[in-house]
This record gives sequence, C-alpha cells and structure tokens, in this order.
Amino acid sequence: AQNVVSARPGYYMKLQMDNYGTMGRYAYPEGEASALNAGKVGLEYPIGEPYEHLFGSGVWIGGYLDTSRVGTSPPIRGVSLSYEGWSGPFHEFFPGTSTVEDVIWKGGVGISKPAGWDSAWLNPSKGGSLRYDPIADDERYMRYRDNRRVDRHISLNLEVVQRVYAWNSPYAEAIMIMEYTFYNRGVKKIDSVFVGFFFEADVGPIRAPGRWWERNFTGYSRDKYTAYIHNPADRGSTPAGVALLSTNGLEPDTNLSLAFRWFAGSATPPDDNGKYAMMSSNRIDGEEPGLSDSRFIFSFGRRRPGPFVLQPYSQTRDSLRIAVAIVSGYDPAGNHVRTMLRNAGRALEIYKNRGIRLPPTPPSPPLKIDVGFRRVTLNWTWTPQDSVGGRDGSPEANWDKDSRVARRYANRIAPPYPPNITADSGGGRNFEAYKIWRSESPGKFNATLGVWEPPPITTYTLVKQIDVPADSFEYNQGYGRGPNGEYRFDGLLPDVFVDSNLVRGKVYWYSVTSKSIPNLVPQTIVINGQPQTVEVPIEPLESGLYENTRRIELPFSVSKQYGEVAVVPNPYRVDKNYTFESGGYEGLTDNWNETKRVVKFINLPERCTIRVYSLTGDLVKTLEHDGTTEGFLRGDREITLLSDSNRALASGIYIFTVESVLGLQTGKFVIIR
Repeated sequence: AQNVVSARPGYYMKLQMDNYGTMGRYAYPEGEASALNAGKVGLEYPIGEPYEHLFGSGVWIGGYLDTSRVGTSPPIRGVSLSYEGWSGPFHEFFPGTSTVEDVIWKGGVGISKPAGWDSAWLNPSKGGSLRYDPIADDERYMRYRDNRRVDRHISLNLEVVQRVYAWNSPYAEAIMIMEYTFYNRGVKKIDSVFVGFFFEADVGPIRAPGRWWERNFTGYSRDKYTAYIHNPADRGSTPAGVALLSTNGLEPDTNLSLAFRWFAGSATPPDDNGKYAMMSSNRIDGEEPGLSDSRFIFSFGRRRPGPFVLQPYSQTRDSLRIAVAIVSGYDPAGNHVRTMLRNAGRALEIYKNRGIRLPPTPPSPPLKIDVGFRRVTLNWTWTPQDSVGGRDGSPEANWDKDSRVARRYANRIAPPYPPNITADSGGGRNFEAYKIWRSESPGKFNATLGVWEPPPITTYTLVKQIDVPADSFEYNQGYGRGPNGEYRFDGLLPDVFVDSNLVRGKVYWYSVTSKSIPNLVPQTIVINGQPQTVEVPIEPLESGLYENTRRIELPFSVSKQYGEVAVVPNPYRVDKNYTFESGGYEGLTDNWNETKRVVKFINLPERCTIRVYSLTGDLVKTLEHDGTTEGFLRGDREITLLSDSNRALASGIYIFTVESVLGLQTGKFVIIR
C-alpha cells in the first residue's frame, strides 16, 4: 500500500509514503523515473508549486545482536533500514501478509473510526494498544517488519509501528510529525541501539534546466536538532529537513550521542558494519561548503545513563519510541532556512508542550461573497449557526487558557464566557485581528474530487487588516467601542469589505483569517550559574488561510438589450498564448493541452441558446446558457473549440446565433490555425 499524506484541498504540504517505511518520490508504486516524468514530487511544498523536496528517505535502526541459535556468540553489528538509495537493498522492512497488516490506515479529527480498527490495533496477541483517538487533522498508521530474507541483510527481528500527524493550519503548514515505535520480536536483546534518518532530498524546481538536484547543500542546526538540505541556486526552492523531537518521551539533550554525516551517494557504507559505524560516530559534520547531490544520515543513541537496549517484547513488553518532524519553510524575504528552523521549534512545542495538539488559534470566520459590477463584497458576520473548518464559535470569543498576555487585559477576561469557561479558567480571549487575503492565481481543477483546488499560499497578498482598537497590539485600525471606550469582543469590528475596480472574466480567490495576540511562556535559563525563570515571547497565531477561501470568476454583465453579444478573442490564433498566466481563459500552462482551447461569449442575455455553425451552414455546437445558477447573474460562457462530436474545429470563419427573449442575434468569429 502507498499513500499521500495531506493531499486534500486546503493543506499546505503533502508527502508521498508507503508502508515499507519509505518516504518521497521513490515511494510511488510506478517508480521514481516515471513519477518524475509525470510531474509528481515526493514532498510538495507549498502544494501546487512544482518543487521537489524529497527523492527518498527512511528510518535506520541498528545495534548489537547475538545471532547464535544455540548458546551464545559475539554479537554482530546489524542495521535494518527502510530506504538507502544507492548500493541496495533499498529497503529491508516489509508490511505484513494479512489484509489488516498490509494497509495504511487513515484517520483524523472528524473522521470516523475505520472499520476493523479494534481487531487490528487493540489485539492483545499482537501487543496492540493503539486506541482510535485522533488528535491531528490528517493521520496515518502503519506497521512493517524486517523479517524477510534480503541480500546481505541479517534480520534484527524488528517491528515498527509508524504514526504520521499533519494539520490544516498555517501554524503547522510545513510540519509533519512522525512517531516510530520499535519492538524487538526476537528472543535476544539488541544492545547499543542507534536510530537514524537517511535523507536524500533532491531539492529544486522539477522543470528547471540542467541537473537541479546537484545544486543542493546540506546543513545542521545544533540548537534545533535539525538536519536539512536546501537549493539556494534555483529561485523558489524551499528547504526540507528532519528535526528530532523526542526519544522515549524525552526532549533531545546532552545525554544523547548524536551524529550528522553528509556524503555523496557513492560514499554510502555498503554493509551493516559501516552503516552502524557512521550512525554511532558521535560526529557532527559542518555545513557543506559547496553545491552537490549530497544526502545525509542524522542519527542518535544514548550516552547516559547508558545506551538504548531493546529487550524482547515477548519477555519484557519493552519498546523504543522516537519522534521526528519533517519540516520545510517559506519566507517572503527569501530566508527559507530560518523559517524552516522556526517550524522545527514549533514542531517541538506541538509534540511536547501540548501533547501533539496545536495551540488555540482563533478560527476563521464564515465568509460570504456578493458579486457586483467589477467588484465583490466580502461579509464575514458570524452567527451562532456558523461553523468554519469544523470549528464552532466566534473568532472574537476564542479563549486561550494558557495566554498569560490576555490575562492582563480586563476586557479580555470579562463575561460573557464561552461554554466550559469560567472566571477561574485562566487565560483569556486571544483574538486580535481579521486579515483579508486575495490571490489572482486561478487554481487547478481536481477532476477526481470535482473541486477547484486553491492556489499556493505564496500567491495570496494581504488586502486589508482590521484589528481590535483598544490595546497596544497591531495597528488599531478597527472601530467600535463600548461606553467607556473599551472593545467588548461582541462583534463590534467591521465585518464587510468591498474590493472594487476588478477585471471582468478574471479569477480571484479570497480568504479572511483570524489572528491572535502574542503570548508569553516561562522558560528557565542560567544566569551567573543560577537558574532563573523568564518570560519568552511567542509569536501570534493565525487561522488557516484555506479554511474559508472562496473562488470567484468575476462575470461579464448580463445583456439587457439586443445586439451586445461578442466573442473574445476574435480572431482566435493558435500561435498565441491564451493561458491564465497570459491573461486568457485556457487554464494554467503546466496542465494545458489542445482540448482546452476556448473562446468566451460575453454580454449574453440572462438565459439563451448558443449555436455555432460552419460557413457552409453545418451545426457544429449547441449550448444552453443559464446565468442565474451561481447566486449572481453571469453574462459570459466559455466554449471549447471542439464540436459536439468532440472534433477540433478547423481554421475558418464560424457563424453563431444567440436566441433569447431579446430576439435572435447573429455574429461571427474566426479561428486561424
């Protein structure tokens, strides 16, 4: 089985993976070469952009194991891996042979428990203890073992249970958390255990000329425990890395033996002895000085109070749990690595401080759009019946029990209180601002789901911000105050915005997000040898840009009198570019083909019948137009340059008629091939 994590519309990053433990382009069933030719990528961020981030990656685990069947013998160094990518075998873990085991299970908040879950994951005979209690928007669960004979590989009798967590939220837009639980299914202990992550990224734009995967460099952040690869040469590329979050429930610290080694593919150790030596080297390489097609192994074991030892599960119920995050980052100023390392810190906060839960971000408000002549009116008035993104409650009433800053403002802790909140709950309302976003990118139509997918977040620009006026945060551009000049958190902010002077026939995407005030968290630091607690600022939170995003194709006006219908472009020339990027109507360049050639009839009556004839009088196309089906009047209609029998219209002059209550209008347009 193979799967893509976070591929639903609205997510920011998606990752291809299989239940052999492999992640990246190599996990596509048809193989990486054909996947690349099809324009597929292994790790896509931001979604919708043609940038590769991960050719192949997987977990390595190694240790000392006595392999004798009778008595004892000196232990050997063994390493089991889920992806290697050079000398082979490329993976040594395999899913089970039963239907229950050979599958990737999918779950998430708001997703019902999959059928058969309890028998698969709560089965005592399999050591099952995984209850279905989703905590992320998108989750995957799988298990695999290294108990098959593979060339040169000695099995360590390991079973791995892997859990993957992803969120539809800008706070975690470039974060996927992976939990690996290792079980020793053999009868002898595995000593001096090291766990590593092999990362072969190949970062770059897949349509760039030349060998873009050779324009990468590798680096490591000691304070964020994050190894990464970036492409600084090809504009638009964003980095990819792996951040260590936890080993057996403990944050990474000086008790660990860490190794970060980058190398060319040909330098990959060919046997288990060499792989284990690299993982256990306790060596941190410096940043790669030049650009290459390098890869890395980032590994960790324990020094104090002693190395990790994995005892047989059947005897001790022992296991080893490791958590990492796959991270990326986008910075408008171009410092993508800095943003990626910020996201690595967020991943640790999500995992440790909040139990793999996001902080209480104010939800996006409901968004309604009215369309007028070259303008749209956005209305995000909240009512008790509204729910956006599966979250109930007014953004302005959002309560953060952990907000130390909100507690300092009387109006943020005054009644009325949200459900399950009292005066003693702690924290307060953390809402601060509404932000209005617009993208002029058309997005892509997902034929499988039958929906338009919103364009990447990088295409959205901030049109306006409206914020709470009675505090020291943001710009104080809102209005609406109580009798004493205070803001009362009861919907007094303006909730309507008119965007005017727009272009007819053009596609616009709109979103209104909610932003919080910043927060403070206590942190212990050492000053003059003495530990002291200080308050460290935490950046504001913002709701998901995709939670309420809406697509509007701004219509041409409906004709109210005879003779106003026209065709654009006219003439239609096949040597011209009419894609969206060039101001036309034929879709995006990267998925355009001959069947998407279109002309647009504009200034149509409200309801009419359009007929197209060849110059010899043959009827080649008939369409019924109803401009009242979208909640506003539409006076335009696209027509593909295909006949009703699905044949391409030849070069020449075509006659059209538009029949309506206004009469029968005739006209002509020209196709030049």
